Amino acid sequence: MTKPPFACKQVSIANPPKKNTAELVKEMLSRKLQYIDQAAVMRLLSGYSPVNPKIFAHLLDTVLKGINYEGLVYWSSKGSYPSDPPEISERLKGVIDKLLAHNMNRGGLKPWDMYGGLDFDIVHTSHKDAGRVETEVKAYFYHVQYCRPENERRIVLHIHSHKVSGTEWSISIPLQMLMKGWPKIENEHIGYAHSITLTDPNTGEMDQHYYVGVSKRNWLIRMAEHFREIQTGSNKTFHRAWREYIGRRDVLLGSELVIGNHSFEQIMDWEEEMVDKYMALGKSLNMIPGGFKGIKFLHEHRLLNSAQNIKLEERERAISEYQRLNPRIGIPNLLISELWKNEEYAQKVICGVEGRLSVDQVREIRRLNALGMPIEKISLMIKALNVRQIERVLSEDTYSRIH
Repeated sequence: MTKPPFACKQVSIANPPKKNTAELVKEMLSRKLQYIDQAAVMRLLSGYSPVNPKIFAHLLDTVLKGINYEGLVYWSSKGSYPSDPPEISERLKGVIDKLLAHNMNRGGLKPWDMYGGLDFDIVHTSHKDAGRVETEVKAYFYHVQYCRPENERRIVLHIHSHKVSGTEWSISIPLQMLMKGWPKIENEHIGYAHSITLTDPNTGEMDQHYYVGVSKRNWLIRMAEHFREIQTGSNKTFHRAWREYIGRRDVLLGSELVIGNHSFEQIMDWEEEMVDKYMALGKSLNMIPGGFKGIKFLHEHRLLNSAQNIKLEERERAISEYQRLNPRIGIPNLLISELWKNEEYAQKVICGVEGRLSVDQVREIRRLNALGMPIEKISLMIKALNVRQIERVLSEDTYSRIH
């Protein structure tokens, strides 16, 4: 997905007397957390937290207070700011209280239900090389062209502070799982996804592929197991693809805890649905179907003695054996940068997704602009999503490859 354009309004802020870092940290840690569960941050982020998990819990709590009470959408060392347009900030005020209430008062709710009233993300980026840290709200409920499908809406925290051999790697987790009151059922199963995103250097357009998995353990433990297999030469589709694209500057790696509090049956149904979706789109890095459909697949290939009462550990061993017997099955062939050199392929990828402009529309936008037509009128004639979509074409932020 192309990074959406979000703006914030510059507001003059009085400069208080400066304190040293140790004083600021001590003062911050002395405050009582209002929204964030420090234990959850330590359990679900641990060593992947951009700073000490206790400090990050307080930083995140400060961000949530700013969103809830002032509608702030951007934080950096220079200050914090509300949105421009102000409508975004107005709609954000009070939403964190609603999230907390949704966690605390779950009468009649399923234990894994997320609050779907608003669709936005919080992106925390640490530019360690430049010594710069910033946090930003991505308001998909306002920029509706980036909105998630209704049944997938949730508020996700994205942490961009890690690299793997020079390749950017993001860690993502539902915000509510880090907040106070999030329940935890017995015999909990979680669902996660790892992604590999290839970015076209000319257009910024992205081609994403996903591995979907489930576990009964902490998702960080399962993630560590995957990485050990990657490092030791596993040729499972996801492991091989991840290993192949580590080190590239045009690739973004992602690891996301998507859902928790599922029973075994619920998580298998979830995985089956997600893998089916990505396989249908040609975007899957899973070797076999997900969920119970995958167990049936392995049983039919005589890699499981039964299709009933199978544990996840048994399934993993069967998948490994399937890969050993079929070493070339599922090798990804769509994440190949050479394809981007083919203009016909590039145009299909750049313009082929619903909501994006066609090649003819892009060319017509440029022609009408050259004639001096106002962009508002161009937007209406072209039937664009909004005026900003036209502006990004004309500034060559997008579709620069289309001539």
